Amino acid sequence: MLEGNFLTVSGVILYRDISGEKNLWLKLFLKGFGIVNVTARRSSGDTEPFIWGKFGLKKKKNTTNYYIDEFEIADDMLPLRKRRETILTAIKWTNIIKKYLTIGQADDELLANLYWSMKLLGEPNVPPEASSWKFLWRWLENWGLAPDLVNFYSSQKFNHDEIILLTQLSLLNFKSVSELFAGKISPNVRENSLRIAAELAEKFLIEK
Repeated sequence: MLEGNFLTVSGVILYRDISGEKNLWLKLFLKGFGIVNVTARRSSGDTEPFIWGKFGLKKKKNTTNYYIDEFEIADDMLPLRKRRETILTAIKWTNIIKKYLTIGQADDELLANLYWSMKLLGEPNVPPEASSWKFLWRWLENWGLAPDLVNFYSSQKFNHDEIILLTQLSLLNFKSVSELFAGKISPNVRENSLRIAAELAEKFLIEK
């Protein structure tokens, strides 16, 4: 829960909506605070979803509500905005976060996971499905919900090379995943296997 008359916090804009002629209603995901709702003046700068930065939040007089008084952009995630499929993937992630993370519930591991997954979405050689699977699987791991990767995907009829690829994705960092897809992927990896893997991971998260 936010406390104090003025706070400076880093995070990301998950959602934006118009509130009246001069104001915006924003849903932020903030380090140390989780998801919070704030307002901003429409003239307060670039407040598009997926923009990361440092927010100066000021409490409104005689209320518990906050508005953005200052905003310093750290990363506008411009590369992921260049393709429709990556934009839709990022929207899907933020919708899942809004659904399963309680307002005011801090989760800095999920916040960091979201940042690096969005960076990966901006890599043109990395399939969005690979970024999506990695994001969802890391989320499951951080929440202690992930099943054994090999056993789970073997039971879903994934072949040896596909499971090797998923294992690599689960272990590699942002730079290494980009390098992996810049090289040659085994021809035994089916074209739709990453999409199916991501769908299964999302289903597992929802059911838990």
